[in-house]
Amino acid sequence: MKFLLTNDDGITAPGLNLLAEVAAEFGEVIVVAPDGVRSGCGHQVNNERPLSLTEVAPSRFACDGTPADCVRVALQHLNVDVDWVLSGVNDGGNLGVDVYMSGTVAAVREGVLLGTPGIALSQYVGRKDAVNWTPRAGLLRRVLSKLLDAPPPDLEFWNVNFPIWEPPHPEPDLVLCSLDVNRHDVRYEHRDGRLHYRGVYRDRPRTPEHDVDVCFAGQIAMTRIALGG
Repeated sequence: MKFLLTNDDGITAPGLNLLAEVAAEFGEVIVVAPDGVRSGCGHQVNNERPLSLTEVAPSRFACDGTPADCVRVALQHLNVDVDWVLSGVNDGGNLGVDVYMSGTVAAVREGVLLGTPGIALSQYVGRKDAVNWTPRAGLLRRVLSKLLDAPPPDLEFWNVNFPIWEPPHPEPDLVLCSLDVNRHDVRYEHRDGRLHYRGVYRDRPRTPEHDVDVCFAGQIAMTRIALGG
């Protein structure tokens, strides 16, 4: 297999490096990722501003655009012939309605729009504790082993969220589940003449057995999402 890898945390992000390492066990890898953090940019693309593209290592390119730009550049300009677009592993969850704001997910969505199936991969981190990425290689390997043999139908893609987990605890189960469309816990504090976001990610409403609930319960949430859904 051949894989295009990208993310929204930037080309030096440890989650992307882990994904490249594990994906290379399954096939050939090319990376086209933003040159810096683009977290929360959604499906933004640049049609007016010229983009720069720099090969920072063999088959590894940095682009000064968004994750969706990176996928467009790879598939439509570099003309890379790949079987899958893999995006992540994001430092933070992309659960429920996050999929509409996430640059990680948008990269995979753009790939689907251009005819290539994809998997978005994110690591829920609770209170933004630092992620110990190395033990997650085994979890990532399990997910890819399962989903690469289960390409979604046209105009659909996989969204995967890993829970908080550390060895020596037993590895979490893989759970197929639906997208939770409950709203965020959106709150602001007015201070110093400005609005400061004070929503608490963990306090968001959740529907039992949907992706938010599954991930918060310590399992790996795997959700198939349709572009028209």
